[in-house]
Amino acid sequence: MYGENAPPSWARLPGARCRAVEHLTKLEGLQEFELLAGLEEGFFQSIAISAEVLEIGAGTAIYREGQPSGAVYFMREGRVKLHRTSGGPKSRDQILGVVGDGSVLGLASALEGKPQSHGASALTDCVLYAVFRDDLVNLVLAHPEAALRLAQALAARNRELEDLVGDLVFHSAPQRVARMLLNLATEEGRVTKRGVVFEPSLSRQEMAEATGISREALSRALSRLAQEGILSLDGKTITILKPVELRART
Repeated sequence: MYGENAPPSWARLPGARCRAVEHLTKLEGLQEFELLAGLEEGFFQSIAISAEVLEIGAGTAIYREGQPSGAVYFMREGRVKLHRTSGGPKSRDQILGVVGDGSVLGLASALEGKPQSHGASALTDCVLYAVFRDDLVNLVLAHPEAALRLAQALAARNRELEDLVGDLVFHSAPQRVARMLLNLATEEGRVTKRGVVFEPSLSRQEMAEATGISREALSRALSRLAQEGILSLDGKTITILKPVELRART
């Protein structure tokens, strides 16, 4: 009846419309990733078929340090912290970074086929596309330009880690706090007549972990900046009143 224009067999099965809509939704979402912009249509069709949509609530671990790295995660929406935990009886976390929309998580460990070198936890509600390692390897083998894009993502992440090491080694605690506040304000703040207002996705403890200092040292640094009129503290909300002066402290 249909001849050469016959729809695929799955299109006539129950639920086919839902699967088709889901595929188109994933396809459109993946095409919005700046990292993947301009890649050929065949790549997007293939990765949309392979990808599973994950909706994760704030506070949920996406993966844990030391776990098998069987998938790579493309972040559509949300904020995630990357962190490592020191061993010993007095273990503590070091936050390696906070990433948002358009980021790729778990790439290095998955490509190496080794356990996760760090953990990733949702700071907000998140939507991610998960692609199993074997599917991703097949995709990049078939689409060399995609392999180059992922290599660039790895290089960018490596540079961020180098910057973090340099920050911890070469800058004082107050300087690190100032840099962290500016970074959070850039990603999460809104400009008002009074200043740049934001409610950090990081808790005070996590802010201390991100800067490699104690919670008490962080509180002292924030209080000093507030006393000097550079920022205002109102519960969880921070307002940067004098961004230029705060940048001078970095």
